[in-house]
Amino acid sequence: MLRALVILGLAVGAAGEALGSEPGLRPLLGREESVPIKRGQTLHDVAYAHRVGFQAVERANPGVDPWIPATGTNITLPTRYILPDTDEEGLVINIPEMRLFDYTVMMGPQVFAVAIGDEADRSMIGEFVVGAKRSEPAWHVPKSIREEKPDLPEVVPPGPDNPLGSRWITIGRTSYGIHGTNVRWSIGRQATHGCVRLYEDEIQRLYGRVREGTRIQIVYQPTKWGRDREHLYLEVHPDVYGLRPAGLLESALDAARALGVIDRIDLERVRRAAEQASGIPVAVGSADAPTY
Repeated sequence: MLRALVILGLAVGAAGEALGSEPGLRPLLGREESVPIKRGQTLHDVAYAHRVGFQAVERANPGVDPWIPATGTNITLPTRYILPDTDEEGLVINIPEMRLFDYTVMMGPQVFAVAIGDEADRSMIGEFVVGAKRSEPAWHVPKSIREEKPDLPEVVPPGPDNPLGSRWITIGRTSYGIHGTNVRWSIGRQATHGCVRLYEDEIQRLYGRVREGTRIQIVYQPTKWGRDREHLYLEVHPDVYGLRPAGLLESALDAARALGVIDRIDLERVRRAAEQASGIPVAVGSADAPTY
């Protein structure tokens, strides 16, 4: 579903430029969408059908049983978002929101849901480039993983049992990569040993067009500020690695002060957005500076 939002995103991004958006105040892309639950569906099924992340769907629908949702329940899809505050170049991965933004396409960015490293094996943060690419990779199982799971062989050949999926894109000169998966339910979760996973059809498309040497920015932005013509928006995601010890509210307010918009926001709305961390952009203030 996010793939269909590229053209709309371009138009909204152009509007943001026309507005003269302040540095760090990013445009909103995508659109609000919801779908009714069909009989027998789980939120996992909804996430896969629309190629979004499972936890993003779960957070956007508090109070809905993810495993036995009532048939007919309207499910909000996480298909509206604020761009991360980065250079619009190459590949951008924002760890807390578990999304990859691909700026290599002409009408980008194209957006992909991803799985990231778990608490024990966190995904990296920093500046990299696309390294070696491999189609139908074999998985050379690290010794540390074989110690945890001694039944694993030293090498898992390509095929349905290979957790790397059908494509591998090395992150810089590291042993980590952006790759596919044989467990589609892992997308949108902390489920890897530090790598970044995509749905299989999406990694194949990304692999086909991304060249070695392409810039990769991996950032950690649980709070993002954006705007349209009328409102300031705040998008909040959980602090998955606990890197914001002062809390998400203070992180959001620090950014608002740095952006010079602290006098335009409703503090109670900001507080609720930080507490809920729904991943959905929330209108929390006015886009125009107050007049006195």
